[in-house]
Amino acid sequence: MPHWQTDIHACEARLRDAALAGDVAALDTLLADDLIFTNQLGQVLDKEKDLDLHRNGALRLDSLAFSDYRLRRLDETHVLVTLKADATGHAGGAPFATTLRFTRVWQRQDDSRHGGLHGGIWQIIANHCSAVA
Repeated sequence: MPHWQTDIHACEARLRDAALAGDVAALDTLLADDLIFTNQLGQVLDKEKDLDLHRNGALRLDSLAFSDYRLRRLDETHVLVTLKADATGHAGGAPFATTLRFTRVWQRQDDSRHGGLHGGIWQIIANHCSAVA
């Protein structure tokens, strides 16, 4: 498996674990500052609004399983990912169980602590979610 695929699979696992734990610090690292997230209701959220859902407990996940991954390398610093997510939890205090499809764009960000672009960190710059009927 190419190195970039290994990196993205690891990032997706960290994202799943952080979302399940409500780990805002980890999510903050995985989401780009200029994130654009279109949720399953068609609402467009920025990074802070997305983090606030976890920070204030409006979204609490009890289970989250990712499957049916498809990865496409767009260029040296961008990877497109589609996947299926089965989730249960509480949103706005109401319980839910849902299946969603996500399309994400990961971008390798320059981070001098990691040796520049070739050792940079991957972050989500765009995320789109839709409900599966």
